Amino acid sequence: MARQDVDIAIIGAGVVGLATALAIAPTGLRIAIFDAQKEPNEPSEERALNAWSRRVTALTPASIKFLESLEVWQSIHATQRVGAYTDMCVWDAEGTGCVQFTAEELRLRELGSIVESSVTVDALKRRAALVPNIQVFWDTRLDALSTHSEGAEMVTSSGDEVVASLTIGADGGRSKSRDFAAMRTRTWSYQQQAIVATVSVEPDHAATCWQAFLPSGPLALLPLADQNLCSIVWSLDETVSQKWIDADDEAFIQGLNAALSGRGPRVTAVSDRQAFPLVQCHAVNYFSHRFVLVGDAAHSIHPLAGQGINLGLSDARVLGGEICRAYERGADWGASQVLSRYERQRKGDNLSMMAAMQAFKWGFGSTDTAMTMLRNMGLNSVNALPRVKKWFIQQAVGG
Repeated sequence: MARQDVDIAIIGAGVVGLATALAIAPTGLRIAIFDAQKEPNEPSEERALNAWSRRVTALTPASIKFLESLEVWQSIHATQRVGAYTDMCVWDAEGTGCVQFTAEELRLRELGSIVESSVTVDALKRRAALVPNIQVFWDTRLDALSTHSEGAEMVTSSGDEVVASLTIGADGGRSKSRDFAAMRTRTWSYQQQAIVATVSVEPDHAATCWQAFLPSGPLALLPLADQNLCSIVWSLDETVSQKWIDADDEAFIQGLNAALSGRGPRVTAVSDRQAFPLVQCHAVNYFSHRFVLVGDAAHSIHPLAGQGINLGLSDARVLGGEICRAYERGADWGASQVLSRYERQRKGDNLSMMAAMQAFKWGFGSTDTAMTMLRNMGLNSVNALPRVKKWFIQQAVGG
């Protein structure tokens, strides 16, 4: 068994883990990232329906600005697989309520961009490979972790012992590092599954995110770089989800178009589909001793607003900033005071977003006539009140 001493160990080499490492890298601290998965292949450059990744993210201008600061967005944009959107259209499928947002209302070029997760990871991975104080260990599982006031010791599947002054858990909603560190969570199931796929649409997606709220769950069409392709996220109650998972393509397409009720583009073809259960999870505390959580390891939410990855990138930005500032002052950059400042800045925003998603889930899932009338009035009021509407747009684009 070999011993490896590092300043910072990051568990998880996804978008948030890699972004956190790059945000801290200017300090020159020795950073090691461990991921249980094999190193991902280069993203596909093909444009066929089934060549697009099923997992996409809606990156806000705030997240894009952060990725630019890490010198990553430039290479993402160069792939020509970025679906910038200028408009959003949200409606209640059970009534007449509708609200439309445009970038022009905030004097922005766009409201955000839809990017395949694999493209973002690849760009972050390539950037990290150019930074001498970052090492990434793929196909290396965390087998044991013990934390204390001086740091942490861990054992990996390669048999090596790793000793770190600070450990960051960035290994997703089912975080193994969080479990090893005995970090308590509040977890509950939405009792829904999300079906994801790529669809062809006509006439085109008009650089618009289309979202219908149905009693069985929200359906979103997210515009890809190809004007005739969208990624879909269809969240369905478990009582009906299996029907649509098992449906043949023709029936599934008919179901999608019925759910869209004639608004937005018409779906004409669908790729292979994937489905995953929807669970909300929030860590009671974001840090303990010299161990801290970021991204879905700290908070996972319903995908209906597409904010999960943006919350995670905000975690990376804030934690990286706090560590860099402490390092520049010559202070203990892994101390509780530093991690506490990070937690205070991020916990409120994350909890607010989680509460909003729960409220949307409850409000739009209700079939009560009075509730239907109330939410339709609410949507139409937002659309009619410029100041209120502007506030909602600012939340959607990351302030």
